[in-house]
Amino acid sequence: MEAVRAEISGLWADAMRLVYGNRAPAMPAAGKMLRPAMCLLSAGAIGAKDTSRFVQLATAMELLHLAALAHDDVIDAANLRHGSRSLNALWDNHTAVLGGDYLVARAIDIMGSYGSCLVITNAINSVREMSEGELSNFGLGADHFSQEACISLARQKTASLFAVTCSTPSCLVDGAPSSELHNYGLNIGVAFQLVDDLLDLTRDEEALGKPAFGDLVEGKKTLPILFLRHSLDAKDCARLDALAGRPVSELDRAWVMEAIETSGARERTEAIAREYLDDARSAISGLAASPYRDSLYGLAEFVLVRGA
Repeated sequence: MEAVRAEISGLWADAMRLVYGNRAPAMPAAGKMLRPAMCLLSAGAIGAKDTSRFVQLATAMELLHLAALAHDDVIDAANLRHGSRSLNALWDNHTAVLGGDYLVARAIDIMGSYGSCLVITNAINSVREMSEGELSNFGLGADHFSQEACISLARQKTASLFAVTCSTPSCLVDGAPSSELHNYGLNIGVAFQLVDDLLDLTRDEEALGKPAFGDLVEGKKTLPILFLRHSLDAKDCARLDALAGRPVSELDRAWVMEAIETSGARERTEAIAREYLDDARSAISGLAASPYRDSLYGLAEFVLVRGA
């Protein structure tokens, strides 16, 4: 993991030099680095003797994630990411999009060093799925709001990269993506996104490292917001809708946070997340017992605990 962090920091330095030249500020690797950890643990779980071989692959997966965040921040007009200014706030939207594209290009270049087309196509399929999820969600229109649509978006936008992160190491060990680890990553990813959507409504900006209540402000359709709406009368639904497109006051924040608890929206969202985490653990139960598999089990628990 330290090797991955060093690689990420070096790649950020390359990007900064392109913009600032020799005056480039330092940009240390930030975030939970969950995807690199899952990549390395997945390699060990299928019997890889030397996980250092997968440091570059883990780095590439994190770069794809960071690129998606850069593009998301432009779309959402977010100015904070991991407690620091987002690229679009640091630069502008145009340069931030180019920065995201640069990270994708570097990720593909890194994956190419393995000499496996399967590694690249398996990873890029997740980029396609992320784009398809956003485009399909846009095509549904503002009035379409269902549990199925929320889960589908979580599966494509977030879980697809988790699935590829976990399944790709086996392309280099066994010559094909691991279906067990793919299903593990997919289920973990859906649960992770559901908990993330819940945290957006129950934590402040300092705890999140990004703007809180962003989903409400941006008019996004998430599962906890859907469950919350189901519990509100017409007047309160109108109040909730009125939060879109403007800063959320402290009074409204307190109202939403209380409503999430009293309405059962948190409980219902967490229950569904638990089902996906149970499926994730079940997916890898057939792998040989090892510290790597145990750690993958532990990551499933971490996903839920972070929302507690």
